[in-house]
Amino acid sequence: MAVWKVVVLLDLALALGVGGGYLWWGRQADRLGRELAEARAAAAGPREFHAEGVIRAVLPEIGVVVITHDEIAGYMPAMTMGFRATSPKIYDAVEVGDTVRFTLGGVPPNLALTSIEKLGRR
Repeated sequence: MAVWKVVVLLDLALALGVGGGYLWWGRQADRLGRELAEARAAAAGPREFHAEGVIRAVLPEIGVVVITHDEIAGYMPAMTMGFRATSPKIYDAVEVGDTVRFTLGGVPPNLALTSIEKLGRR
């Protein structure tokens, strides 16, 4: 067999192998992208988280209650953070220094205080 025939056959085999592999990889990447989009859509629905903490500031003029809270399981570690309140009644229910149990609701990361229960004072 002539050398040029061997070179042509090797080039053809290489082109088919690389082309087939690229097409297979592209289909796999598309499938994984669709699965990821479906998983994100399923997890992106409204959620509710419950935690306890201490009121550090009540700022109704900007719609925020600042709370030093314990870990919020499945959402965030313990920290001091301001939360937007869904109702003005929440500001009236608590004072600085109150120990509270509260509920955050919405689609993460855009959660807001939906309810708050006073447990006592620190």
